[in-house]
Amino acid sequence: MEITVAVAATAGSPFAPALEDGPGADDLLSEGSIRVTGYPVGAGWVTDSLTEEGRPAAALLLMEEPALPGQSVRARPVALVHAEVDGQPRVEVVCVPAHDANFAGLSDVAALRAWRADEGTLAAVLHRLDRGHQWRITACDGIEAAETFLAEARHAYERLAGGQERKPGR
Repeated sequence: MEITVAVAATAGSPFAPALEDGPGADDLLSEGSIRVTGYPVGAGWVTDSLTEEGRPAAALLLMEEPALPGQSVRARPVALVHAEVDGQPRVEVVCVPAHDANFAGLSDVAALRAWRADEGTLAAVLHRLDRGHQWRITACDGIEAAETFLAEARHAYERLAGGQERKPGR
């Protein structure tokens, strides 16, 4: 499945393929903060989607180079992250660029963990992108769940857009 992600913000992250064992292999995370040593993460939304809350589907996009706010990127979903933001439920789709060979091996939750994108690190990156709120990851589902979520969000958008196009006077 290919989608378009509209990027709103970009932050550095420790997300990168796991290093071989040896000096520095576990130094990507430092006490209380994230050392920026991996790929940037863009936060934004999936265009032409609508969630049950009436908003476009939220997305995190691992990228080789940072994207500017307002830039659209063709992407593919990798996982569906369930979080609590200030105690309220939220869902984020984790994506990678659709045709970037650097991310070809990222195809499921296990691969994300191999890239040091576990629940705690995802929560820390989300907090960096949205400093005014407290993030806690409650679950992380695979690509099938992400694609189902996106298909439902696209269908809801199409129902709404189709209904508006048929109204007289518009």
